[in-house]
Amino acid sequence: MSTSGPDELAGLGKREQNVARNRAAILQAAREVFSEIGFGASTVRDIIRRTGLASGTFYNYFRDKDEILAVLIEDFQLELRRRVHEAREAAETLEELLRSAFHVCFEILVEDELILNLIMRNAGEIEQSTSLKALEPATIDLANDLRAKAREGVVPEIDFDLWASAATAVAAELSFRHVRSREDVERATEFATNLFLGGIDRVSGSRE
Repeated sequence: MSTSGPDELAGLGKREQNVARNRAAILQAAREVFSEIGFGASTVRDIIRRTGLASGTFYNYFRDKDEILAVLIEDFQLELRRRVHEAREAAETLEELLRSAFHVCFEILVEDELILNLIMRNAGEIEQSTSLKALEPATIDLANDLRAKAREGVVPEIDFDLWASAATAVAAELSFRHVRSREDVERATEFATNLFLGGIDRVSGSRE
């Protein structure tokens, strides 16, 4: 999620550092408010009150709370895509690729209590924002990673676009519906991995 640590601020001037800190403070406050009382029940005043900033400062950075939720979701998706790509890139077998990628998808949800609460309390709003169109970048990432792994001989020749769409949809659905604890992470990882491993032979065979 969005933060502005010392490394990110080091190369900025004083004014730019101020801007970055204020924006990060508002985003962090929004995470806390949305996770504690929910997106629908929260107000801009609830968010800005936690930052110590003047009330009008909020509108220097965001139009409304909807824009903040969109930014929080986008930040989360970017981090998820980065970590899943790294897991897939390191995989040396098909099972390892599936298991590690699904595990990262589910594990990231329970690593941070604020993220988990944010998703649990705001599932409707987040699902609406993570429609098929919003999932498209992750699907493209996966298809490209599969093609790269096919060239290495790790993955058989399949319809990479269809396969990526199916895997992304399954990961998203399990995340929203079933992953709430570390036990859920293991259960969902096992289920999703076996689901795709079990069907991979028939799917790849259909292309012969």
